[in-house]
Amino acid sequence: MNNTTSSTGRFTTSNDSSYCDSLGSTYNTALIAIYTLVLVGGSTGAIIMTWKIKTDSKSVTSTAVVNLILMHTFFLLTVPFRISYYILDVWKFGSIFCKLVSAMIHAHMYLCFMFYVAIIVIRMISFFQKKKTMDFYQPWHAVAVSLVLWVLVFVAVFPLFLAYFDSSEKDDKCFQFTVTSASSYVKAMNYLAVITVLTTLGVLLAIQMGIMVRLMIRYQNTLRNQQEFGAQTKTLLFILIMICFVPYLGFRLFYVYQEQCSKTLNIMNEVFLALTSMSCFDVLAFLVASH
Repeated sequence: MNNTTSSTGRFTTSNDSSYCDSLGSTYNTALIAIYTLVLVGGSTGAIIMTWKIKTDSKSVTSTAVVNLILMHTFFLLTVPFRISYYILDVWKFGSIFCKLVSAMIHAHMYLCFMFYVAIIVIRMISFFQKKKTMDFYQPWHAVAVSLVLWVLVFVAVFPLFLAYFDSSEKDDKCFQFTVTSASSYVKAMNYLAVITVLTTLGVLLAIQMGIMVRLMIRYQNTLRNQQEFGAQTKTLLFILIMICFVPYLGFRLFYVYQEQCSKTLNIMNEVFLALTSMSCFDVLAFLVASH
């Protein structure tokens, strides 16, 4: 194995892959704090929402919310392993599980984004069509759609993310960004994914702000007493929650095109990535907004 050291950090090369060294105790402490907060807050929200949610078996929105909570739960199950690694600075769970945990946070972000978009679009369509809710024709349709969705996630989505991550040759290290010789395709896919997410977020935000302005003009002095305005405020909340993805995605455009290891960039990438997990607070935010 050939090692080279520069002012930007230690750069370890093995075959066609390259790895950045670990972040350091100060930044590990920050990551431990973020993930601990997410684990406690996200788990609390998921438990409360599971207990309180009144699921309409035919409601498209309710089905999307239930699947969103399920996605948060899958991700939260991997968070203790991240915290353990940042505390000990040693990975004790094998390279395969390292890849799974690494892939989970990315899958969580993109799949949650898809659920958010589905919920928001459904609520927007209901507003323009003046419908209270959008329903499946039969309750079993909701179950069937959910089953198909999760089969696709486990059969197609997770293997795709797992293939993206290379395992470090150091069995006791994990979450180290790699650059492979076949990375041009990966970089192009990163650009496409980031631009798609940011563009979609911008369009949804513009449409929702237009709806809010429309309601303000329509009701004016009685705005606060209008249930319709309250419902649209909740829709805006879902859009604002997605803003926690923006720092990471914006930085990602620059980060994936770096051909050399930079400890500073590696630290920024890990912190911004950790911030995407703050979306787990969506349930608590929604419960607070409901009251």
